[in-house]
Amino acid sequence: RRAQQEMLDFEGSGMSVLEWTNLDQYSGTHPGVPAEGHKVQAMMLATERKLRATLAIPDDYRVLFMHGGAVGQFSAVPLNLLGGRQPKADFVLSGFWSERAMKEASKYGDVKQVAQFDGQGPPEWEAWARQCRPGSTYMFVTLSETVQGVEMFVDPPESYDGPPVVVDATSTILSRPLDVARYGIIFASGGKNVPAGMAVVIVRASLLEATLKQEVTPAIMDYRINAGAVGSVFESRPNTPTIFPVYLLGLVLDYIQEVEGGLAAVSERLDKRVGVVYGVADAYPAFFRNAIHPAARSRMNAVFMLPSRELEKEFVRQAEEQGLLHLYGHPVSGGIRVTMYNWVRDESVYKAASFMRQFAEQFAGHEKQDL
Repeated sequence: RRAQQEMLDFEGSGMSVLEWTNLDQYSGTHPGVPAEGHKVQAMMLATERKLRATLAIPDDYRVLFMHGGAVGQFSAVPLNLLGGRQPKADFVLSGFWSERAMKEASKYGDVKQVAQFDGQGPPEWEAWARQCRPGSTYMFVTLSETVQGVEMFVDPPESYDGPPVVVDATSTILSRPLDVARYGIIFASGGKNVPAGMAVVIVRASLLEATLKQEVTPAIMDYRINAGAVGSVFESRPNTPTIFPVYLLGLVLDYIQEVEGGLAAVSERLDKRVGVVYGVADAYPAFFRNAIHPAARSRMNAVFMLPSRELEKEFVRQAEEQGLLHLYGHPVSGGIRVTMYNWVRDESVYKAASFMRQFAEQFAGHEKQDL
């Protein structure tokens, strides 16, 4: 609502935030401190401070607001870290997105799958560390696989002694507290819990100092260029930053702190509603088939296979008649998928759970046959 109110008048300027430039009209004010009265620069710095406070990001990490989403980071990570002679990175595969990330990274260096997270329990960080190759620059992990419906809820422990962990947190960020210091890089695409049109990248400064980028790294993907000067998210940017998504992210962070009460409260709310959805599925296990261990069931996307493709189509058709949209599974996997990102209303999730129960009872007896 606040974004709607300010759409045509950003902070009393008489202009939309979409019309403002990030450029400073005054000379000599960089680096680090925006010119007095420069609304966009001040807004971007404020959003960074809000994100740091919400996630408890340590001071030795840089926060970057970049273009290209998570898929862009599949290239940006190896380009920024796998310079020098014979660079290599190890991957823990868990589904569609981690596989895509590894395939993209293979263009830029020596990559290898060292472990598989199959959703049959919590993540085994120390065991994965032992599987990594000596001299590996980083270990890549995807916290939440939205296609398969698996998610990791435990951060690497202090005893983890493997290479720095680079994590795709696209569907997990802002849904629970993260121990940022346990990771070398955390990145997340917009369009899930972060507003669409951007990527948030949180990178440990010492990791950039200890690694080399590849000479072919495009400026727009270069962490060292995007990081800019201390205290600034816009200094040295190679192009116009993601102004409007950053503005919306600031509003999201305000809501988390002022209305939700912080990430711990968000996590508690999500636990309650996702428990209702999986509770219905567990009550009809022959109908809503999900082989994922409860400790690894995604809170963002509950994925189920129905007894037949015809039943899945009928499920989606009836759901749409009741105003429940986009319950079909990902095109690469089929099935049905109940999406529960932070900003999906609780009542919508409960309505979907109620419909699941209604549908299962309607087609009782069809567990082993088509319609």
